[in-house]
Amino acid sequence: MAIFMYIVQNILSQAVFIIGFVVIIGMLAQKQTWDKILPSTIKTMIGFTMINVGGQTLGMSLLPLQPLISKIFNVKEVAADLGAAQAESLADIGTEMALIFAFGFFTNLLLARFTRFKYVHLSAHVSFFFSGLIAALLKFGTDLSFIMIVVVGSLLLGFYMTFSCAYVAKCMTGVKGGEGFTLAHSSSSGLLMASLIGKWFGNKDKDIEDLHIPKKLNFLREMTISLTLVMTLLFLVLGLVAGPSWTVSNITNGQDMFVFSILRGVEFGVWITVIVTGVRMMLSEIIPAFHGISDKIIPNSIPGLDVPLLFPAYPTSVIVGFLSSLTAGLLGMVILGLINYPVIVFPALIPTFFTGAATAIFGNAHGGRRGAILGSFANGLVLIFGQAFLLPMIGTYAPIMRILSETDYVVYGPILGWVLKVIGGF
Repeated sequence: MAIFMYIVQNILSQAVFIIGFVVIIGMLAQKQTWDKILPSTIKTMIGFTMINVGGQTLGMSLLPLQPLISKIFNVKEVAADLGAAQAESLADIGTEMALIFAFGFFTNLLLARFTRFKYVHLSAHVSFFFSGLIAALLKFGTDLSFIMIVVVGSLLLGFYMTFSCAYVAKCMTGVKGGEGFTLAHSSSSGLLMASLIGKWFGNKDKDIEDLHIPKKLNFLREMTISLTLVMTLLFLVLGLVAGPSWTVSNITNGQDMFVFSILRGVEFGVWITVIVTGVRMMLSEIIPAFHGISDKIIPNSIPGLDVPLLFPAYPTSVIVGFLSSLTAGLLGMVILGLINYPVIVFPALIPTFFTGAATAIFGNAHGGRRGAILGSFANGLVLIFGQAFLLPMIGTYAPIMRILSETDYVVYGPILGWVLKVIGGF
């Protein structure tokens, strides 16, 4: 058992190893030689790490916006230390979470092999934190024994990993750059919602990426440039509204506010560039390698990969989606404050960026400009109100959910919590 837990906690919990194993297994199934397998595996792992580290660091670079927004709206700031939140959240459920994560992945593989749902969920960082959510709901909301928490939790996670990839695959029709894979991301319910909103209320012939801009401003179509400028302006404007002297004293540590804003914008642009480079490197290796698995091991299977893979094809959607979801989240925060909701809720900025961007991409693919804006705005409302419903249900897992609560956490989490309450916690 000790050896198994070591493997789960130190190897399988590192998504980069799972990605590497997939390439090795796929290329072995294709009878490739070691001199081709080794460089392909290394390049895939490097590309994935660039996406993962770039995404994490990019998300963390947004966190200084939280005290600015708290100051502007005069609400109590919620701590946003990711490391401390993770340590506190895993203190009571770490073992259950690790086992649910491992056996849930095994359940996903069995479902992909023996059912018609041929989707292999390869975003291990997503399933790792989702296993924590399931563990928290079962531990704090039921009287189940340790073994039953692991058994029930593993089945729930395996079904989630499989079927979320399946319905997102249906929504990926018309999404540029999504050929050969589906998305394995905890924004799946938001992607489905945005796709439906786009179909019902939008017009996909009016693509937001085709917006007419003056020829001299064509450089704004490059995502790195446009996001750098947008984030610079966002930091600067919020700093001015919060008060220049307060911002310099509490946010920039004495640094000039204008200089601080430019540096934060450039930093954001750096990590977007890292993500885009990683996307190109990873896709060029993992898709051909996965053909070995889909041909020989799990016939006709499709890999589920992370959402930043779509960002390069949708620079405008990424910006519009983030800003639209953030606006909706702030509106929801104000509404919760006006009704004196007993739990302090603040827009989780990291999920707001990634799920906002993703829902705008899917809204645009199915409903053009209107779909992108409405889909990502609806996503922002779901994030803030869903977080308000979720936090009272998950005990010590709440701190990490205040920072990382993406759409699926705040949709499926409360639903599972209410179901457990109705049936009396078993």
